[in-house]
Amino acid sequence: MSEEQEKFLDKLNNALLDFSEKAFGESGRNFIKETQEKIKDFSSDAIKKFMDFSDDVLEKLNMRENENVMKTRDTIEDMLKQSGLLKEDEEEF
Repeated sequence: MSEEQEKFLDKLNNALLDFSEKAFGESGRNFIKETQEKIKDFSSDAIKKFMDFSDDVLEKLNMRENENVMKTRDTIEDMLKQSGLLKEDEEEF
């Protein structure tokens, strides 16, 4: 995701929080924040399961020896961690 897209998403997120607070008070803002955290946790769990599945497939297909495949896989894992979609303290795949 480009920096411009990230800025747009941040603006959209802040606008949603502001709207929720103006329409429903502080409880509306808190509801949106809690929902965002639940979605992030759900996304993180889903991504972790996908990474576990892909690692299992790589192992079964003996693709762990393929340098290009593993480099791409590691790059994706790093990007997911940097974006916060995969927690840093997760065990390595």
